[in-house]
Amino acid sequence: MKYKQRFKDMPVDDSWIHSKKREFFIQEISDLAFGENTIERGYSMEEVIERLKVFSDFSLKWEEHSGEESC
Repeated sequence: MKYKQRFKDMPVDDSWIHSKKREFFIQEISDLAFGENTIERGYSMEEVIERLKVFSDFSLKWEEHSGEESC
């Protein structure tokens, strides 16, 4: 994957350019979704994304509900 920067005036972290660092990122994100060795256990990228969306949605609902109780 070659990253093409859209906004030239905004700095881009060099990690996005290095393939080993991107691989590490993908591994870590996948493991956040399904636990250790997610990739080796056969989960797809789509499954990882969907799982992280569920976590995110749940987190937002929890924050909203938590905020109601503290009032």
